[in-house]
Amino acid sequence: MKLKDKFITFIICSIFLFVYFIVGSYKNIKDNIDNVYNVYLNGEMIGIISNKEELYALIDEKQQVVKDKYNVQNVYPPNGLQIIETYAYNPILTDLNTIYNKIEESQNFTIEGYEVKVSETNDHKEFSINVLDKEVFNEALEKFILAFISEEDYNNYLNGTQGDLEDTGIIYNSMGIQENITVKNKYISTKDKIFENSDDLAQNLLFGFNYNEQTYTVKEGDTIESVSEEHTLNTQEFLIANPRFSSKDSLLALGDKVNVTLINPELSFTYTVSEMREVEINFDTKIERDNTKASNYSEITTPGVKGLSIRTSHYDVTNGEPSSEVEIEDKVIREKVDQITTKGRKDSIWGSQTIQDTGSGWRWPTENPFSVTSEFAYRWGRHHNGIDISGSGFGSKIFAVNDGVVVYVSTGCPDVGSYPNSCGGGMGNQVII
Repeated sequence: MKLKDKFITFIICSIFLFVYFIVGSYKNIKDNIDNVYNVYLNGEMIGIISNKEELYALIDEKQQVVKDKYNVQNVYPPNGLQIIETYAYNPILTDLNTIYNKIEESQNFTIEGYEVKVSETNDHKEFSINVLDKEVFNEALEKFILAFISEEDYNNYLNGTQGDLEDTGIIYNSMGIQENITVKNKYISTKDKIFENSDDLAQNLLFGFNYNEQTYTVKEGDTIESVSEEHTLNTQEFLIANPRFSSKDSLLALGDKVNVTLINPELSFTYTVSEMREVEINFDTKIERDNTKASNYSEITTPGVKGLSIRTSHYDVTNGEPSSEVEIEDKVIREKVDQITTKGRKDSIWGSQTIQDTGSGWRWPTENPFSVTSEFAYRWGRHHNGIDISGSGFGSKIFAVNDGVVVYVSTGCPDVGSYPNSCGGGMGNQVII
């Protein structure tokens, strides 16, 4: 064999041996490469496992306490747990119980439920709550609404069975929650607050998430008005906190426990109403002078007669509090007759002092039609030291209730901001007499 042929033969054999070695080595390596899973907890690797379903099953098996507490069928890993599929050469697997113990030491497990997110408004900050079932939230929301409106009126509105407003009564034109609410399925950590029933959630929505319920035991002589006043509530707030009473005139039973917790709603339930009712119109009192009579002479010469109107009001109500903006229409049924009192004008002498009757009298500060939108009473735990009166619309006349001297004027001062930092301490434009 020539030298050249020997060289070629050597090269071919070398290539064959190299390929044989590589293929054999690859087969040996391939036989020792396994499909495994790296387990991470909050970004830190805590072990390697061959079957992730076995880890899930172990977690589910060992968390029977959580299952019993929340009455659920399955418990899941924490939200910070990641299981990533990979390949490894001769991997050293971690015992499943070791991984479970590491998870249990540092994290809480999860159960399937729903996260309810509520958007921010002018009155409330954004917040979220967790529930086991969507129906828990839906039922709680309905109970929250029924704290401010009767079930009959609510169902009539939903079913379109209110009827027409022909005589006296109320119809609801619209109603709803002002905040945007979204509900999504989520694995919830067992360390978070989870609402399991609608009654508990409804109370939190009505009184605030950090409320402490306060009760009062009824004593002899108590009325809803007196109990409300004693606990810085107005009667409407008392009725909201105690829906079993239909009106402020309802009787209290001796020894009964009533809820006197100040309501602090987490949602804004608003409805728009049209209300039609009979309204008596008070007559004005006028003074006529008779110069021939002594100053102590006074006689009603024209008796006053109250007028009667059918008043239709359109206004919004949010969480039981009527808006100060009211549209009012009056249909007069009977005209009022002003009362005229004739008085003398002659001076009377008493000792060295001359006394003269000026005839000044008190009057209502606006003209009909009007609506009292907020009484002199407690409201949201703070006493409202005045009466809010809505006139018949923009440009309604405002009168001084009696003679006096103007001592303070604030103009160009809309009521903006939060009390008491708003303009004029919450009174906006004002004149003090």
